[in-house]
Amino acid sequence: MDDQYSFIGAASATTSGDITNQFEYLNVIQAVEKLEHATKRKILDRNQNIVMPATLDHSGIDQVAVSYTCIPDPRIAVMGLTHAGSLQNVYDLLSKVGVKPVAEICAEDGKTVCENLDLFLRTAPRIVIVSGGTEQGAEIGIYRLGEILMLACRSLPKEQRPIILYAGNSAAKKQMERVFSQITDISFSTNVLESGSGVQPTLNGLINVLRKDLESRAPGFRILREKTKCSVIPGEFAFGRTIRLMSRLIRQNRHILGIDIGAHQTILADAVNLALSLHTLPLGIGNNIGNLLNEYTPSDLQSWISFQIKSAEIQDYILNKSYYPDLIPANKYSAEIELALARAIVMKGIENESLSAMLSDGSLAMVFLSGAVLRNVEDPGEALLFAMDSLAPVGMVDYLLDMNGLSGAIGTLAHLNPVLASQIMSTSAYLNLGKVIRPSVRGEPPGKSIMTVSVRDDAGNTRKYDIPFNRIYRIPLEYGKNYELEWTKISHNVTVPGVKTWAPAGFKSGCFGLVFDTREEKDGKIKLPKEKAARDKKLQSWRTELGPWLVKQEEESHA
Repeated sequence: MDDQYSFIGAASATTSGDITNQFEYLNVIQAVEKLEHATKRKILDRNQNIVMPATLDHSGIDQVAVSYTCIPDPRIAVMGLTHAGSLQNVYDLLSKVGVKPVAEICAEDGKTVCENLDLFLRTAPRIVIVSGGTEQGAEIGIYRLGEILMLACRSLPKEQRPIILYAGNSAAKKQMERVFSQITDISFSTNVLESGSGVQPTLNGLINVLRKDLESRAPGFRILREKTKCSVIPGEFAFGRTIRLMSRLIRQNRHILGIDIGAHQTILADAVNLALSLHTLPLGIGNNIGNLLNEYTPSDLQSWISFQIKSAEIQDYILNKSYYPDLIPANKYSAEIELALARAIVMKGIENESLSAMLSDGSLAMVFLSGAVLRNVEDPGEALLFAMDSLAPVGMVDYLLDMNGLSGAIGTLAHLNPVLASQIMSTSAYLNLGKVIRPSVRGEPPGKSIMTVSVRDDAGNTRKYDIPFNRIYRIPLEYGKNYELEWTKISHNVTVPGVKTWAPAGFKSGCFGLVFDTREEKDGKIKLPKEKAARDKKLQSWRTELGPWLVKQEEESHA
């Protein structure tokens, strides 16, 4: 409209990648039907096909883009000549889609053919990436890797043979194609060792191979692609692209951390200056929720639950959820259990050295929250508290919540239409939860107040606030309005890392205004009372201190 793209609606339908039939496509059509009802716009024809392109009466659509997260680990094996050369480049390539290989075969390791063959058959990869040799370089080493792969493929039934992506010396391409085209599906991309070829062609080759694996396991996606001519990319890549694009919206050298908690896995995406680092954990609030019991005891998971519950009941909830992942919390108690489990997942994820560093040095500027467990909460304050408890980042941090599940869609659309993605991200597509300031306090605070600040609105009205220690202190402000924060007084043993406290800071208020988190910490984590009764009381008091959320004025007027 008026040469501008805008978000108009969202809809969803339950699907499952565990059923190998056409259900994925049918469930997409169900979601589109719901979207038609919500937006009062015709998208499907009478045969339940998507109308493309859009017609003069504004029916139908022009573009379709698809990302997926419903398929578990594709089980990728990598083969290369050297660790520091080809294999390192392949690992860098896989990091862009959040995949860790299940097996590695390297020529310089000196293993026998039998040892490598045994590793290959034991790990049973679905995709194999073969790399090595510069252009006009080594060929014999590639052929030796090819021999191992050929023996492995011939040892398996045809339907169990992996898809091959060859990203090595192009001189060996003709021989590799002659041998493997008769055995299994093989694709080719540019040489990962050749810097001049760029990353994108090889990345496109990898995404294409991942799509082939997806369609073999979930044929509904193949039907959707053929009917709409859409691109299909992994959800991890789409989410990472969204976070990377959002890093353009914040100051230089400042980080944005994206957290997407899914059923199979959790994605942690860190971006700074358009450079992306993607981390995935095989822990989710669905099929893989049972993996939490390998990382924590049920009593450990009890820490962030504010009501009386036995450890055995937590274990039963986890096991039941792993068998029935589509179940949604039936009451506030089960919702609190899932948020407590989500806290445990993120705390495990931030043990990564690169992530923990930005939480403690003040370089984190924004946290972006995504996933059904967070967007389906009754009060967005639960999502904000989840992030504050799990991360406890020092400095001044903005928190955004993806209330409509748009992060994957925007990352996918950016692959086709960067202008569309940019314009949607510039609107209020995401819920601004607010700005949270967490100071660093060294030693015992000198008194009840650790700092005094003043907040001025656009009209010039100014109010001063004394910020107490060891609590959540919220300054309620009008949603979406511009304010200016000034640091009037700060105790000598208190700092706010990454913030210029000698200068005023302008900001736009979110639905929780301006929040100061001065709770005590130990080893970078929020300190909780040891006794269960005291801990429950403290958790409840923190929720009370945060208070209710403020909706937008236009939402209030239509209520």
